Amino acid sequence: MKTNALPLRLRNGAVSTAADTLVVGASLDIAGARQFGRAVARLAQRRLPYAVVDLSRTKTVDSSGFGALVSGLKRLQDSGTTPIVVCANSSVRRLMDFAGLSRTFTLVERLRDARAIIGNANRTALAS
Repeated sequence: MKTNALPLRLRNGAVSTAADTLVVGASLDIAGARQFGRAVARLAQRRLPYAVVDLSRTKTVDSSGFGALVSGLKRLQDSGTTPIVVCANSSVRRLMDFAGLSRTFTLVERLRDARAIIGNANRTALAS
């Protein structure tokens, strides 16, 4: 399956994304916050029904990275896209829960859970 890629280079490795998924590296910090914001802007322009922000590889998030994450999720939502965040790291997840992101956005632990949500929504849309 061929997809368009949104390249995102963070300090801890090169990461590219599929057409509806933004994969973040091991650290989302001040060095990558601006790049993350630009990648989210490109994803938001596509006006997809769903977008996945994959933090499954992310081990640390500093205040700049967290601000970029929150801004990016809101930007996606404002563009009509429903963001789904994949976060397996308990420390990062606790931070998102403490900040209330789990009440505002869909958070899952595995990428396959995000894909299942999108698949179920697509099946429901086709059935109606």
